[in-house]
Amino acid sequence: MTNGNEPQKYIYRTQGVCPPEIHFQIEGEVLREVRFMGGGCPGNAQLVSRLLHHMPLKALPGLLGGISCKNKTSCPDQLFQALKKVEEGELLPARSFQIVADPQKRKRIALVGALDGRVGSLRALASRLKEEKIEMAYCLGNITGGSLADKALLQGLRKEKHFLAIQGDKDWALARQIISSASSVPLEPKEKDYFDSLGQVFTFQLGGSLGMGFYGRYLQDLPGYSDYEPFALEMNLISNLTQFMQDETVFPALLAMIPQFKAQVIAFSQVRKWGYWQVGGVEVISLGPALEEGKISCGILEERGGQLRFQIKEWPFTLEDESEP
Repeated sequence: MTNGNEPQKYIYRTQGVCPPEIHFQIEGEVLREVRFMGGGCPGNAQLVSRLLHHMPLKALPGLLGGISCKNKTSCPDQLFQALKKVEEGELLPARSFQIVADPQKRKRIALVGALDGRVGSLRALASRLKEEKIEMAYCLGNITGGSLADKALLQGLRKEKHFLAIQGDKDWALARQIISSASSVPLEPKEKDYFDSLGQVFTFQLGGSLGMGFYGRYLQDLPGYSDYEPFALEMNLISNLTQFMQDETVFPALLAMIPQFKAQVIAFSQVRKWGYWQVGGVEVISLGPALEEGKISCGILEERGGQLRFQIKEWPFTLEDESEP
């Protein structure tokens, strides 16, 4: 049912039962990681999931099919319907977004906005951030610009051990050849592999706070996107409810939902301007582009004495700086 032994994730929208979605994985001919999302009895759902974990697919039809709870179906029966659709080729693996986690606990980090293919900006920022004693810099998407400079930019990022980048909407489209540029240069295998490996969301640990970063709303349009993915609640509310924190009239509604957040720090880059809000104990940060109006900039976030401190750092930058090797 799958090619090779790599686990394939599936998302099935149910009909007639309480959970609106079932998430599961198939590895070879084995079922893995079944989760009934968003409703129903959590205790029964956990029990069913544990019993089915690593169950051979060929053993499942007789166990799941035809069980009735309401509306002439049930959660097990809906899982049976999902597996049938996988076998018939009607339900394809979910692609959704990839989360890249920085495993190290940090004290002082940098948040970098769109680089737009400006390799000189990357070099200048890397030099400045070393002076600032930054442990890790996170680039929040649209690192490429669809130009001749993209190859050099990706080569530079790949060499920078203290930079972690994710894809923005333009990066995602370029990586999948949905859009192309007449001035772009075909990437070497190493650059292409690096580009393809970039996730769309990153997480980090700053002191005792869990942080996450994403570019913007395009993630919600990706194939396989689910409102029950990790950090989907944070992204949905920031992007849609508050319009990237531009509508303060809905902040009370945001405050009511924050106890359900996993992250205590949320950074995004789509609106391309700096902003900083503290809402219900959560730090929300909007990033400006890395280069604008003769300056390069980034946000520096550090943990000091159990408290998070944020500042915007700016340095002069000229066209001559961009052209330096």
